[in-house]
Order: sequence, then C-alpha cells, then structure tokens
Amino acid sequence: MKLVCGLLLCVLGCGSAPDKVVSPQRPIFVDVGLQAGVTIRTVSGTPEKEHIVECNTGGAALFDYDSDGDLDIFIVNGSRIGGYEEGQEPRAALYRNDGDWHFSEVGASAGVNHAGWGMGVSVVDYNADGNPDLYLANYGPNALYRNRGDGTFENVAAQLGVDYSGWSSTGVFGDYDLDGDLDFYLANYIDFDPNYRPADMSFCSWRGIEVFYGPRGMPGEQDRLYRNEGAAAGWSFKEASEEFGILDHDYYGFAAMAGDWDEDGDLDIYIANDSTPNLFYRNDGGVFRDVSLISATAYSEDGREQGGMGLASGDYDGDGDLDLFVTNFSHDNNTLYENNGRGFFTDTSFNSALGKESITFLGWGTGFLDYDNDGDDDLFVANGHVYPAVDRHDIGTSYLQRNQLFENKGSGSFTEVGTALGAGMMVEKSSRGAAFGDLDNDGDLDVLVVNMDDTPTLLRNDGGNRQSWLMVKLVDRGSNVDAIGARVVVRQAGHTQTREVHSGTGYISQDDIRLHFGLGKATEVEQLDVRWPNGEVESLRGIAANQLITIRRGEGIVAEGFNAAIRGAR
Repeated sequence: MKLVCGLLLCVLGCGSAPDKVVSPQRPIFVDVGLQAGVTIRTVSGTPEKEHIVECNTGGAALFDYDSDGDLDIFIVNGSRIGGYEEGQEPRAALYRNDGDWHFSEVGASAGVNHAGWGMGVSVVDYNADGNPDLYLANYGPNALYRNRGDGTFENVAAQLGVDYSGWSSTGVFGDYDLDGDLDFYLANYIDFDPNYRPADMSFCSWRGIEVFYGPRGMPGEQDRLYRNEGAAAGWSFKEASEEFGILDHDYYGFAAMAGDWDEDGDLDIYIANDSTPNLFYRNDGGVFRDVSLISATAYSEDGREQGGMGLASGDYDGDGDLDLFVTNFSHDNNTLYENNGRGFFTDTSFNSALGKESITFLGWGTGFLDYDNDGDDDLFVANGHVYPAVDRHDIGTSYLQRNQLFENKGSGSFTEVGTALGAGMMVEKSSRGAAFGDLDNDGDLDVLVVNMDDTPTLLRNDGGNRQSWLMVKLVDRGSNVDAIGARVVVRQAGHTQTREVHSGTGYISQDDIRLHFGLGKATEVEQLDVRWPNGEVESLRGIAANQLITIRRGEGIVAEGFNAAIRGAR
C-alpha cells in the first residue's frame, strides 16, 4: 500500500515540481500547477450560481511578455454581483516563467492585476513596437494593456476607444481590411441586467431542474468590429461594424476566431454562439458577408441550434484546408465541421466519434494539438457544467467533470484516450478556458486549464518529445509584427500539416503564437511554406528537426534554437 501511495505522489507531485514520469506507450500529463506556483483561485459569483454571469469567466493566455524566450501565463478573474470592498477584489494574475516549472506572480508590479469581472483575453502587438499587449473582454469596461517593454503595462483602452462596457466575451485580432495593421472583432454575449425577472419562467428550468435564467429570453449583445486607424492616428480604433458588413443578429456570442477557411487570402470570422445559430462571416475584400447557412456551419447536421461554447480550427484530416470544431452544452454533441474546400463544410461529428463521446459532458476550452508529435492533429476539450444542481439529479452528468483528449487515428477518426494519459487528465473540476503551448521549451505541448471557483490545472506533457518536432516563430515587417493570419504548411513524405497564427483562440483564451509541428521519426522537414498576411509566399527546404526557428519575412530563418534571441530577430 505504501508503494502505491508513493507512486501516486510521484505523479501528482508535492513540494517542488515532480520529476518527469514517462509512460512506455504514450505521453502522460502531470498536473504541476500548485507546485509551479500557479495558484490563483478564479472567483465568479456564488457557489450556487444564481445568475448566468456567474458561470462563464475563465480566459487564459500563454505569451512571452518579457521577451526572454519562454512562455508566461496570464489568467483573468471574476467578481460577484454585489462587488467587493476596495482592496478585497479578486484580481487577474500574471505569472512570470522563471524556468524549471517555477512561476512568480507579478501582476501588481507589472500593472495588469485587473480588478473587474473578466471574461476573455487576447494577445496582440497592436502598435507594432515588438511587445505583446493584452486585450481583456469583460462584463464591464474592456481593457487594453499596452506593454511598455520594461516589464510593465498600462491600460490605454479609454484613450484608444476600445473600453466598450457591456458583456463582452473575447476580442479576435486580424488585418481584416488588408491595410497592414490589426483590427479586431469583439464578440458580445448578453445585455445583462441582474435585477431583471422574467414574466415567462419556463427559461428557468432545464430538464426539470430549477436553474438560473438565460440566455434564452434575454436580449443578445451586438458584436462589433473595430478598425485600427494606424500609427498616424496614434494607434486608436474606430467602431466600424456597419462599414465592414457586420450585422446585429441578437445572438449570444461566446468564442470567436479569425481564419482563412475559404483560402482566398484574407481572414474570415467564425463565432460560436450560445443557444442561437453560429455565424460564419466570409471576407470579400474587406467587407463581410454572412454565409453561415450556405457554408453549413450555422446548425448541427440535423438542423438544430446548439449551445456553442468553445471553438478550434485545424487541418485534422491533412487535406490542406482548415476544419472547425465547436464545443456545446450538456446532453448535446460537440460538432466537427469538415472543410470540403473553399469554405463549405460537412458535419462529421458522429462519423469521427467526437459527437458520441461528448453527450454527457459540457465542453468549453478546446484546441487541436499534436500532443504526441506523430504528425497529425489531436484534440483537447475542457469540460464542466454550469448548474451545480445537476449533482442532485440522476440525469447522467455532473457539475465537476474530467477533461478529454482525442487522439487522431487517421482517416478522419478519433479515439478518446484521456483516461490513459496520467493523473492530470483525471482531475475533475468545472473547467472553462484552456490554452496550449510549450511552457518548458522541450518540444512538446503543455496545457493550461482555468477552473471555476478553483485553482488552474497546469498539465505538463511528459514524453511527447520522444518523437521529433519543429517550432516556428514568424516575424513580419510593417504593422503586423507577429504575422497574425499567416499560414505555415509543413510537407514531409507526402504528408502536409497546416497551421495559422491566431490572436484569440479556443474559449476566450490565447494559445502560444509559435506554431508547433510534430514530425514523427523524421530528422528534418522536407519543405516549409509560409504564406504571409500580405499574400507573399516563401519556401524553405531541408530544415533540421527538434528546434525553434524564427523566420522573418523576406530573410528566411534568422534564428535557431530555443535560446536564440527573438528580441534580436525583431
């Protein structure tokens, strides 16, 4: 018995971060959050969840705020309806990566310990100064924290015109009008009044359980699109939804993402909406057209509105175009939309097994990632219910849920393998946002998950780097320094992998913008193609595996290795 307990402690960890434990069959995930010092407790209303606003926070970002070559962590925090006394407010946290799985909380000294009811976070260098900034979408005034480049930030949202106050979910940045600088789409959720009491109480019941009111029956908050006015205007933004063709659908916007799903060289926008049809805006030369219905991405295969929560995009079938995956509410299925080319899709949720495996879960943060470096896109889903009362009823679900990881088996099929991937994947909490990146620069992808009324789950990938990999950092010229919207295609032995650089991912969160490719047993990449946001294409050949490369537009590889100075490359 002592031996068994000792082994469990080795996996779960105590004191300092545990030594790596590698499964002989596949990688495993070890939760090192507490030992690494990532101990923020995400607060959101009361434990009973009496209002809908109390169950939806949970954004997180992985980004290198101090440009020292490793990923730091930012986590939003919530509040409660009555607020808090001054000095007692829950605050957002910024964790500086000190190496060897040790993080220091520096939010106050950095000036980003935001007090307010936070929802989502995006990372963007909006002013092209080489320093990553943070945009916070809130229930209340939104914030834009400008990175001064000295380890500190200042909130410039009001002076730049982006302090919209309502209930925002996330900001998704991209050069939508191809003028060289970064605009952003703001997904908004509900025009929420905590004192409102509906005349129709039918929306306060779910499967016979008394629950909080909404979102059905509540007015939706209109999404907005802001145009970056550029350096000459002091990097201010103008709300230009009508000019861009963005319509007021009165939907409940949660996750959003920008990507070139029709492969015409500009960024489209997809929004996962709660209890209303999803939206697909196709970009036609800087003006958007709603093609949700004709693209077959508004509804499920059988024509139903779903409770869209999280969103992921990746080329899971290796055919060179980007597919879509949407997480949905409990007792419904998550939805996989296969891209058939030119931005037309087919719902393949049940053909891929992703639909069946999701019915009893409530999905949130999600992302395609090659966790085992075998060269294809696997899929992670963070789960957790919104109604604590479900635990008092026998309806086949629970408030606290484990997360899932689906291994790509090829030919469009997935197998859920989370229960075989270590104790970290067996943690049961009510999870929300998830972010993916290589936190220890060892060549495999780790996972950060934010949990309601609890500390985060920080999953270290042990063993994913037993197979080869390549990490790609892009540096563009002009105002889009981080090449948001660029596409990289890696070609190896007749197989292709396709990735895009995104600002705003998953459920109201931000993944590492460095692009990760698993290479299996290969020792080099045969060909790597970069399509830059301005349409230029560069091709590189014979790139050695197992390194980070930095590519600057027009110059090729300007730095190699995880210790190369990315700051110098800028």
